[in-house]
This record gives sequence, structure tokens and C-alpha cells, in this order.
Amino acid sequence: MNLRRQFGGKPDRRAILDLSYAQAVRALDLQERALEQLRTRAGIVLAASSVTASFLGAQTIQRSSGLGVLGGLALVSLAVSICASVYVLLPKSDFVFSLNAPRVYETFYGESADEAQRQLIYWLERYWTQNQEKADVLGQYFFAAALALIAQFVFWSWALAAKIS
Repeated sequence: MNLRRQFGGKPDRRAILDLSYAQAVRALDLQERALEQLRTRAGIVLAASSVTASFLGAQTIQRSSGLGVLGGLALVSLAVSICASVYVLLPKSDFVFSLNAPRVYETFYGESADEAQRQLIYWLERYWTQNQEKADVLGQYFFAAALALIAQFVFWSWALAAKIS
């Protein structure tokens, strides 16, 4: 976005502060929504893992005398998928998506509004960065859960196909 073009020349300090603050708040809001969506998808992977094991696993076990290697690998994949999905779904207390109003008041009492807003922009950016590091780890757990679901499906299908043919 070109600020000079948007404001018809050189933007004033107040406009820059307002725009920067709005963008910092928006970034945290979008990050919170992305985390909620990741958790929703993790719940879907968890349910899909359970359904896959219930249907394909039950059919495979019913048609054979034991699990076998493929059945064992499918169960390991099921366990990985469940554990990784549950880790993503568990509440995490160290994410920060809003400011503590009394802390903001106490910190900036006596400061000018411009200076307070300028410092808040940096606070919000720091919170976003810290949150993103944690969200990236959750994304890796989600990816592992999804891969384990695919592996489970392949192993159960392969084991079932071997028993049917």
C-alpha cells in the first residue's frame, strides 16, 4: 500500500499511527482466526482417524486371525494421528491476542496519546511474533496428524486388500 498516494502527499504522523495500529490489531485478529481454523481442521483429522480405524480396521481384523505387520503399522499411524491432533486441540495459555487494559493504562498514564499508540504498535507486533512461533509448531503437529491419517488409511486398505484377494 502506498501511503503517499492514499493520503494525497505526505501522510501526517497521526494518520500513520492510526493506520499502523489498525494493521497491528488486524494482524492479531487474523492470527487468532487462523489458529481457530487450524484447531477445527485438527478436530476433523481426529474424527477421520477414528472413522478410518473403525471401518477399515474392523473389516481387516474381522477377516484375519491377527493384525499382522500392516495392521500394526496402521495402529501406530492411528496413535500418532490421535496424539498430534489432540496436542493441537489442547488449550494453550501462552497465546496473546489482546492487551491487558489496566496494564496499558498504568504503563502509559501521563504519556501523550501518540507515544502510547506508537509503543502499543510494537507491543502488538511482539505478541504477533511470539504467537506465530507457537502457531508454526502447532501447524507442524497438524501436518504430522494429517500424514499419519493418510498412512493409516493406506495401511488398513493394503491389509484389507491382501485379506480379500
